[in-house]
Formats: sequence, C-alpha cells, structure tokens
Amino acid sequence: MAKQNTSTKKEPLLPVSIEGGRSRSGGRVGHCASILLLTMPLIACSLILGTLYLLVYKMNLSIRDISISGALADYEPTWQIILLLCTGAFASFIVTISRSIQIGVYHRRNNSAFRGLRLLNFVAAVTNILAYAGFIILVVYPIDGENKDYHMFGAYMYFGLMGLYCFFHIILLWKQRQYSMFSKIIMTIVPTASVICSVIFAIQQDEGYQYEWFAVALAALFIGLFVILFGTDRCDDELAEFFCCRKKGPTITDL
Repeated sequence: MAKQNTSTKKEPLLPVSIEGGRSRSGGRVGHCASILLLTMPLIACSLILGTLYLLVYKMNLSIRDISISGALADYEPTWQIILLLCTGAFASFIVTISRSIQIGVYHRRNNSAFRGLRLLNFVAAVTNILAYAGFIILVVYPIDGENKDYHMFGAYMYFGLMGLYCFFHIILLWKQRQYSMFSKIIMTIVPTASVICSVIFAIQQDEGYQYEWFAVALAALFIGLFVILFGTDRCDDELAEFFCCRKKGPTITDL
C-alpha cells in the first residue's frame, strides 16, 4: 500500500517580500535590519531627551526661565551637546526613511498604493528629514553667536516642518489597518500635543519657554514611539535592500 504524504505546506510566519517570494528575514542581513529597525527610534529619542535632561539638571535650570536655545548657548563644553543632538537627528533621518519604506511596502502588499498616497508618503519623509536638518542647524549655530540668523532659520525649519510631518503622518497612519486602535490613538495624541506646544510657544515667546521644551521632548517621544509600529509590521528585507543599495529593493521614488 502506497504511503500517503501527509505533509502540508505551511504558510510563512513572516511577511512576504514585495517581489512575492518568502521573506529572507531569518538570514544575517535580515536580523541586522530587524535590530536596526527596532533600536533606531529608541536611540534617536533617548539622545534628544537625554540631552534635554542634561541641560536642565546639570546647569540647574528652570524651563520657565530659559529657552532651549539659551541653554545650548550657555552649556560648556559645547561639542558634547552638539554631538549628542546631531547623532539623535541623524538617527531620526534613518527612522523617517525606514517608516516611509514600511508605509510603501504595506500599501504595495495590499494593492492600495495609489499615486496620491505615494506622493504624500514621499513628501512626508522629505519634510521630516528637512525638519531635522533644521534641528542640526539650530544646534550648530548658537543663538548668541555671530550667525544668529542661521540659528533662527534652523529653528523655523524644525518647528514648522515637524508640525507638517506630524499632520502628514497622522493621515498615513490611519490609512493602515494592521495597527491597533490604541497604537493609532497614542501616535496621534503625542505629535498633536507637540504641535500645540509649538504654537503656544510661538504665541507667548519669552513667557512660554516651557512649551518649547515640551514641544521638542514630545517630538522626540513621537520618534521613539515608532518602535511600536516597526515591531508590529516588520519589513526587514526591504530595509536591508534599500540601505544596502540592492537593485531589487525600493528606490526613493517608490516610497
């Protein structure tokens, strides 16, 4: 009597790559991409929040009495603060690109990547990258130096474009169905609170320094919370292909 083949084909536990094949995330490169994806938001958030903590408590400051710009100008040695904040900004660049790739992969898997959504995803990523470029400018050029105008330009870039990115990201987030309602609400409340604090600071100026601190801290927390999104829906293969410049990976225009 012939032996029956009782084996069944198992469905892949990890997501299928955008080319339709099985995910190769179990390999060495996939694991590295997964570690990078999950740790980078925490690194970016920790560096920026940790630096704000360092400014307040090492210099014994009250956030009601001095702005972040003033604290940066008074801190010595300056290079330590510049190094920490710029590293946090570069980590935010990587997080922004990774999130944009993740959004693009989700919509390609579900055949929902229409042109307007792809354009919004691309514009959002560029917006946040420029926002943190402005963040670097305001950190490198102190407000009490000869290049005060550069500092103010960087501040306007950061707060203005960060608020715009928060708005874009909320739209993109609610277009995705794989996240829980709790995650979506948290990822909506935090950036909204950051934007509100930025607006209050812009209105009150010298009388609302604390709102500037809250705005920057909440924006950093917003980036840190991306670990929730990355942990829920990983796209290790696509990230590895993009950052390793492989031909099969998504290009910047595919985000």
